This record gives sequence, C-alpha cells and structure tokens, in this order.
Amino acid sequence: MSPAPVRLPGRPPAHVPLSASPGPSLGGRSRRGVLPGLLATALAGGMLLLAPGLGGAALASQRGAGPWYVTTLRLDEAHEISTGAGVVVAIIDGGVDPTVPALVGQLLPGAGIGDDAAPDGLRDDDPDGHGTSMAGIVAARSVGPDGQPTGFAGVAPGAKILSISTGRETDSDEVAESIRLATDRGAKVISLSLGSSGPADPGERAAVRYALARDVVVVAAAGNVDSDDHDPADHAINSPANIPGVIAVTGSNPRGDFWDGSASGPLAVLAAPAPSIRAPVPVALSPTGAQTADGTSNSTAIVAGVVALVRAEHPELGAPSVIDLLVRTADDNGPSGRDEWFGYGVVDPVAALRTVPVPVATNPLLVTPTPLEPDSLNTDEDALLSAGTAGEGRTGAAEPTPPAPGAPASVPPGVAAAGEETGPGALAWVGGLAAAVLAGIAAGLAAFVARTALRRRGAPVPPGGPAWP
Repeated sequence: MSPAPVRLPGRPPAHVPLSASPGPSLGGRSRRGVLPGLLATALAGGMLLLAPGLGGAALASQRGAGPWYVTTLRLDEAHEISTGAGVVVAIIDGGVDPTVPALVGQLLPGAGIGDDAAPDGLRDDDPDGHGTSMAGIVAARSVGPDGQPTGFAGVAPGAKILSISTGRETDSDEVAESIRLATDRGAKVISLSLGSSGPADPGERAAVRYALARDVVVVAAAGNVDSDDHDPADHAINSPANIPGVIAVTGSNPRGDFWDGSASGPLAVLAAPAPSIRAPVPVALSPTGAQTADGTSNSTAIVAGVVALVRAEHPELGAPSVIDLLVRTADDNGPSGRDEWFGYGVVDPVAALRTVPVPVATNPLLVTPTPLEPDSLNTDEDALLSAGTAGEGRTGAAEPTPPAPGAPASVPPGVAAAGEETGPGALAWVGGLAAAVLAGIAAGLAAFVARTALRRRGAPVPPGGPAWP
C-alpha cells in the first residue's frame, strides 16, 4: 500500500472505493490511475429497509431477524421517529442501477462526470456494483414494487438518492466536480465511500469548502488497511475524509469494538458498522441481487443515512448543528472523549433523534482561529479551513484524548494492557542490569506481537458470514 496517492502525468490522485471484496478474489473497483499499492477494493454490502410510512414493527415483520447492524443501531426504534423523508443524499460513486427492486422510487435523476459515466447517473458502471450497494445501505426499501420483500433495509428509507456517477474510473478532479454538482442539485448530505492515501487535492478541499458553506453535511470513508500494512502512514485517515469539516468515518464491529480493517487517527470523527454488511447489487453481478462485504464504505453510507434521519426530523437545523448533535450523542466506546479509533464514538441514531439539539453557528469539526476581538467568532469558511490545514491533527472543538501513559499511540483501546505483564518484582529476583535489559526487550517483542495480531484485518466474508461471539 502506497503511503501517498499515485499521480500519473497530468492526472490527479486516483480514488478507490473503501470496502473489501465480497469473495476470495479482490476484484476492486478499477479507478483511473490506480496502481498496486493504492487503497483497498470495492464493496458489495447491504441490508433491509422500510417503506415510507412503515414503523419499526412493520419493518421487523418484513425482514425477520435482520442484519446485525440494524439491531445494533436500533433502526426499528429510529424509524418510529424518522425515516429521512424529504432529504436528498448524494452518492458519489460509479453510478446506481435503477432496476434494483429495493431502489425503485428512491432515485432522483442524477448526473455523470466523465465520458465513462451515464449522463443521469442511473447506471452502475462499477465492476462490483459499489454505487448500487451504497445507495441501498442508505435508502433501500424493504418492500419492492411487486409488494414482495426485497431483503434489504436502508438506514433512511424515506430519503431520496441523487447519484453522481464518475463511471468506472475516477480521480480527484472528478470527485471535486461531483461534490460541487451534488451541492448545486440540492443534496443536503454527500456520501463519499471512496478515497486515496495522503493529503487531499486542493480542488477537493475547495469543493468541500463550497459544500460546507451551502449547508451540506459531507461524510467520507476513513479508509481500509490490510494485515501487511506496517507503515503508520498506511493506517492514516485518507482523503477526502481528512479534509477539515468532513465527518471521517471509521469502522466498528458487532461487539462494538474498533474494526481492525479500518484506518484511524486524530482526524476520526464517528465510527459505524463495517464488516459483514449485506447490500443490493445489479443482478448481472449476483443472481440473488445481493452481496456481503466489509469496509468503511459501509460505515460511511450508514452515517450518511443517519444524517438524513436527523435532517428530516430537524429541518430547521443547519449542517453545523446536525454534526454537533451527532458527535454529542455518539456512543463513546473508546477512551473517554475523542480518540483516534472511534472519533467521538459509534454513531447512535436513536440518541441523536431523541436528544434536544443545540443550535450552533460553526461546524464543530473546523478549527476556529483566535478571535480578533473578545467574544467575537470568525465564521469565514476559508479562514476556518486554512486554520484546520495548518495543524495536521486539529480538526474539531475537542482534541483527541491522549493514550494512557506507556500505551502505544497507534493501538486500539485494550491492546496496551496485553503488553504490560512485566513486573519490577521479577527483575529484582533476577537482578543485574543485563537481566533487566533482556526482560525489557522480551516485553517489547510481546507487545509488538499482540499489537500486530489485534490490528490484523479479517478474512473475506465466507458464505453465511462470520460467527461473532
């Protein structure tokens, strides 16, 4: 995995979808300029959803037990409050297949960027159906046009999807253009389940600034890591998720722990379910019209759906207030406060919908420059983004909680304890400087082995899914 995006002559960094392949072969989305070493492959995740007007009980009867994240996020309860009705969510990806039953009636006329994209965005040109899967996670219906269960449950079934297609391949210029176009077309949420390593392109940063200034919530994937990614740079939050003001989404697993296939770092904002997510794909790719896969692509689409739920319930709230509500109500599963694995915590749609919001004027993920006058507040977007760029790790109103003394900075919560079994009493028995040095080396090696094992990415999802304890 390359520590920085590959730049081809005259072409910006390539971006790839941030989800693992559903089968033994990787088969990731082919992106313009993608060479061996760029981020991991495309997703085909998914889930069950609820048609407009159906409450939690009706949803449960349509889907049976349902996928694990539906239960974990208590979507039945959330849908009794909001289904995301009236909110437009832009999916910037390889296009969406309009013939998928779970998405019939959910898609608005979109747009295409580049010669390889459908002009209206309503054709999935990704070889893994990645865009269709992301749209399904956000807004799939549980009942198809024929009245039959679709087998999926979108997080925000009342929302509408605006597909901005970049075709089979894309680069940062197309992503930037897509962000601006989605904003101009009326999207109130932009979901970016793609990315590349290294800093964001200036054009992408400007496009994000454009969207934020127009009351749009931008959500992007933190990125995926592989078991052989030992360079700390490989584990860093990718672009465009690392742009100030963007909700950078990491992954969580069914136990509520940090998913070890996710990138992490001080720029993390929220976490959401990542592994073993089932989502719709074109039938040309799967006879069942569904595939299951892992990835922060899934997490990003889930958070985008939750944003839609909140925006529908509180249409009076501006984007900064919506973000503030989500970070204040997140389930703080890591160290107290903001941390580099969960950010502020795992997104909690029910808590966000039941908590009384507090209107704020400024995106809490932007660093506010020192006021020129006492009690004044500079809300200029350019100044805020410039300040956020100057400090690499400073992206919000609260700084990440530093790790406990002696704990490795890049290891998820709970890992540090594995390497703390050497005691000074034992050294006293052995005595001597040489023995102490040897014991220290042994303890360091043990901690390194434990850290590596716990950060290892899971294997491709087998048929039937993994057995989570």
